[in-house]
Amino acid sequence: MKQAWLLRPYPNNVKRLDEFRRDEVTAIGWAELGDLSGLTREEIKAKLQAGPFLLAGTRLGNSYATVDIFVNRMQKDDLLLVPDGDDIFFARVESGYFFEPGRQDDGYPHQRRVTWLRNTARSALSMDLRMSLKSQRTAADLTKHLPEIEALARGEENPAGDARKTISVSYPLRRDFSVRFEVPENLTKGEAKRLASFFEGLYFEEE
Repeated sequence: MKQAWLLRPYPNNVKRLDEFRRDEVTAIGWAELGDLSGLTREEIKAKLQAGPFLLAGTRLGNSYATVDIFVNRMQKDDLLLVPDGDDIFFARVESGYFFEPGRQDDGYPHQRRVTWLRNTARSALSMDLRMSLKSQRTAADLTKHLPEIEALARGEENPAGDARKTISVSYPLRRDFSVRFEVPENLTKGEAKRLASFFEGLYFEEE
């Protein structure tokens, strides 16, 4: 069954999206782990518990879950959603996991070949999908959003249907002046607080 995955293009906290697109690959860090071909989730976990990583607790859980996704759970033809700020890139997995020794010094030898499909703005995603991108992991399962991701990767209209719905708001700032702007129809309380904070700092003269 086809799946969809979030994959961040920052192995070892270095942005590699340009290289990934140029070389038609995607990759993760943890170069010191060596070739992980054929290793199980538990064997990957044991490597991360050992030196030089010595991971434990939440850091261990997040790390070996990410590596296991990339090495074992991704399959050919799965779709990847790769966020880069306000831009979202889509790719299709074209190979199994392989270890590229020539990229070990660059910090991303754990690779898969991909075809880059297209990109769109983060605002084109449904609010539900955008909320799923708040995961801080390098990789995460987005298969519950597969129909939306497939449509966006093909350049089709978002089937989730709520990506661009907005409400026009007018606020009477003065008797002779009203502020007019648009907000998402599904504006959250947290977003409203950030908007209020923005307006609080937006002044040009002291009263």
